Amino acid sequence: MMAKAMKSGLFTQYLERVSGRLLEEYPQVIATMIRGHAGVYALYKGERLYYVGLASNLMTRVKQHQKDRHAKRWDKFSVYLASADEHIKPLESLLLRIALPKGNLVKGGLPGAVDQRRSLTRLIRQHDSAKYASLFGGGLARRQVRKATASAKGTLVLAGRLEKRIPLRAEYKGKIYTAALRKDGYISYSGDLYESPSAAGRAVVGAGHINGWAFWKYRKTGKGWVRLSELRK
Repeated sequence: MMAKAMKSGLFTQYLERVSGRLLEEYPQVIATMIRGHAGVYALYKGERLYYVGLASNLMTRVKQHQKDRHAKRWDKFSVYLASADEHIKPLESLLLRIALPKGNLVKGGLPGAVDQRRSLTRLIRQHDSAKYASLFGGGLARRQVRKATASAKGTLVLAGRLEKRIPLRAEYKGKIYTAALRKDGYISYSGDLYESPSAAGRAVVGAGHINGWAFWKYRKTGKGWVRLSELRK
């Protein structure tokens, strides 16, 4: 019996891992169930996935595979009847990329999707560079901090680049407020974490525009308390 899926789902019915002999011994029964329906199908040899495909008419396509180059290379099949066909091709491509069935000659494509391998490589290099600078400290670490904050609005870009936690202070209406720039790039103020100096500054002065890089100060060797923006120089 065909199992039924939720009406709002991508698939309406499915039949999984049934014998290919059903197509020969009960063709009319199977045809009643799947003829004229579009969807995804899978062919198996025993319990091992052999082939994945899509079809606008599942009955016709699966029957074809009993006579084409796939004949006698599978003995079970599954069919998944689709409620609409606009997502079927991308889904088939995804299945091909994940399962790599032996019988499929072409790997599925993912139009519009971006391969993140280059981004991963770039981020790993940045992380290693920051880690190296943190380990060796000194001028190298300072150059890494300046480079990271040159055009950044927040401080999260400093994650891994700071040698230690940096105490911060700010004066507002005659009162001194203290915070800290953590090694993970977050600014800690009054028990909360902020992704930018300005966000932390607004927690002090309330709503409105504020230049957090100028508002907060840190103690710089030989110069006393200087603006946080000095990290960028």
